[in-house]
Amino acid sequence: MDVKIDRLARDVTFLIDQGILADASKRPALELPSDVAGAEVLAAQARHLMGATDGPLYDLQRACERVGLLAFSLQLGEAGGDAAYVEVGNMGVALINGDIDPGRRRFDLAHELGHHLFGDAYAPEVAVTGGEDVERLINAFAIHVLLPRAPVTALWRAVVDHDARLAAVAVSVKFRASWTATCSQLRNLGLIDATERERLIATPPTAADFIALGERWEAELQPPAIPPEYGKRVLGAYQAGRLSASRTVELLWGTVTIEELPEQRAVPLESLRREFDRLP
Repeated sequence: MDVKIDRLARDVTFLIDQGILADASKRPALELPSDVAGAEVLAAQARHLMGATDGPLYDLQRACERVGLLAFSLQLGEAGGDAAYVEVGNMGVALINGDIDPGRRRFDLAHELGHHLFGDAYAPEVAVTGGEDVERLINAFAIHVLLPRAPVTALWRAVVDHDARLAAVAVSVKFRASWTATCSQLRNLGLIDATERERLIATPPTAADFIALGERWEAELQPPAIPPEYGKRVLGAYQAGRLSASRTVELLWGTVTIEELPEQRAVPLESLRREFDRLP
């Protein structure tokens, strides 16, 4: 993971230097919360910054790109770690292990989003009150980004009279959250007690549950996955003759092959003259 995120950071730096990617002029910044209640408030602010509606936040990778966080999902193996984050100028780069559970991938990206928006949240000198741990607060932020109180409560109450477990499955699949995160959030919101949480966690969803609800699991961050605007700009630079085919494929991280690349556009003579005039 360390090797891959270092290479990703170098890729993004190169693209910024070449003018292919624009460094964020001003990254949205949120102050690190001092408690779990504050983390919930900031999660709502983050959703607003990303243009999310009041319901489920789909395509988290695209939403994160709107606030300057470029998220990549690559196959790193079961022992390859979960996720990592690094700053590049005013941008952020997150690497998610695509080999872990799809719901966990989204949670890990939401967690790295917290590090991105809170700035240098890894710094040990960051002080929080009430004995709260920084990572725990960012986890609270992440779970409220993915499973906000009002829509989760509304869906739960609409289904729970029929079957509490089926209501939990409905929340999990609708909000594309891991089963553990879903059960924990239902407990956090006071919709179930600790005993019910443990009972639910012990009976994870089955394919039959999804069929009974008329739902299907939509997996995000399937590896390899690159940020959509990032990919668009890289491919556009290739078509304009600014990147070679081999370099383009490297920057797109295996999402396309050289054979799949479109034809490059002819460079207008006037553009060539302008480039020549810039030479010393």
